[in-house]
Amino acid sequence: LVFQVVKIKINSGFVGLCPMPGKFSSFHEDFSQLVSSGPKVVVTCATTAEMIDCSANSLPQELQNLEIKWFQLTVDDFQVPDKNNEEKWKYFLPTFKNTVLSGGGVIFNCLGGCGRSGMFSMRLLREMGWSAEHALERLRSFRPCAIETEDQMSWASKVD
Repeated sequence: LVFQVVKIKINSGFVGLCPMPGKFSSFHEDFSQLVSSGPKVVVTCATTAEMIDCSANSLPQELQNLEIKWFQLTVDDFQVPDKNNEEKWKYFLPTFKNTVLSGGGVIFNCLGGCGRSGMFSMRLLREMGWSAEHALERLRSFRPCAIETEDQMSWASKVD
């Protein structure tokens, strides 16, 4: 696997997903690829320990230096958000939707760029009016590994 940002266009904005910068090559190489894909918001849906393992602990600061907003939803590999992160999701959601609707990009990253980032990307597409089928089909056409468990699929399919 290599570092790759997958983008799904919505009008003039986009929802994207990618692995953790530093997972498949150097952090700085991946980071510059992430930035050049043009996000206004980056959401890390992995643990801080996973960030440290990839030498990505400077990610929040480096994004902030470029005026890209950073959020974290801490979800363990193959899992879905716990109650606390479910609340955070609901709190962050208007920012994510408004970013995309105003022509910006929101990119979710987890460790491998499949399960957790796929789950949050699909849920955001759902929240923006896409059907579960359409959202999953689009995601998997770019990233066949998107969403890895039944629990992730059912979380991603919901709409608040």
